[in-house]
Amino acid sequence: MIDFPELQALVNRMGASLSSWRLPPYETTRQRKEREEREKLRRELRRGIEVKNLDEVKPYDDLLTHKGEQIVIYIKDHTWQDKYTLLDDPKNARRFHVADCETIRHMHAVGLFARFVMTDRQDGKFLVEARDSIVPFEAPLYVCKNCLKQLNWKGYASSRSDKLWKEFSLQDFFAEFTTFFSVRPLHTDLTALPAGYTKDWPRLSAKLKHQRGWRCDECGVNLSAHIRLLHCHHKNGDKQNNRLENIAVLCLLCHSKQPYHGRVSTGAAERQIIESLRNEQRSQPQNRQPTRGYEKW
Repeated sequence: MIDFPELQALVNRMGASLSSWRLPPYETTRQRKEREEREKLRRELRRGIEVKNLDEVKPYDDLLTHKGEQIVIYIKDHTWQDKYTLLDDPKNARRFHVADCETIRHMHAVGLFARFVMTDRQDGKFLVEARDSIVPFEAPLYVCKNCLKQLNWKGYASSRSDKLWKEFSLQDFFAEFTTFFSVRPLHTDLTALPAGYTKDWPRLSAKLKHQRGWRCDECGVNLSAHIRLLHCHHKNGDKQNNRLENIAVLCLLCHSKQPYHGRVSTGAAERQIIESLRNEQRSQPQNRQPTRGYEKW
C-alpha cells in the first residue's frame, strides 16, 4: 500500500471521510472498451514490454511515453553482473530512464535502443537478469543522471547533487510529472452538482466578510466603507464548496489576480478607491483587531 502522509494530513484537517472510487453503473460501451484497453496496457507496462517499434516510444516534453502513458525504461539484461552486486550495490548497475535524455538519444543513434523494456512501476524495483541467475528477479536500480539533468529535477542540472540522485523517488516523480489521471474527480457528468453558487451564498459570504473585519485576506485593505468592492473567492473554483478553508475574502483587485479571473471587472474608479485606501491605511498606525477564529456556518 502506498502512503501519502501529506495528503492524509490535509484530509484530517478538512475533516473529510475517505471514499473508494467505483466505476459508475452507467458506463457506456465505448467508455468500457477504452477503460479495458487502458487497463490492459497498464498491466502490460507493469510486467514490462519489450520495445520493438521505436516509434511507439515518444518524448512528451522530454518525458518518455507509450500510447499516452508515462513510462520508465531500462535494460533488463544485466548478465555481465552477478546477483549479489545488483542487489547490494545498485549504484554500479545500469540505470533506469524517465526522460528523452542524452543517453537515450545515443542508444537510438547506435541502434541499441531495442534492448530496453518499459514499465510504469513506482516502487524503484525492476525485473532484471544476472550472470548467475537465469530466473529474473527484482532489484533496485538508480535513475539515470542524464535524465535528471534533462528535466532539471529539483535543480539537478546546476547542482549535480549526489544526494538528489540517491534520494530520487519514482512516486514523487510520477506525482509531479504524471501524464495520466492518478486522482479521479469526485463526480461524473451525471452526478456533478449544478453550476453556480448555493442558495444561501449571499448570507454566507456577508457573514464571512463581517468575520474578517471587511478586510482583504491578501493586501489587508479595509473596505468597510465600500463593501461592494470586497468579494468572497472560492479557491478551488467549486462554487458549491463553501468550506471555510476554501473561501478567501479578497478586494476587487486581488480577486482579479487569481488564476483564470482576468474577467473580474476592475474599472478605473474602483481601482482608484482601493489603491487610495491602501496608501492611506499604510500611512496610519494599525489598530487592527485580531481576526476571530472561524465560526461554523
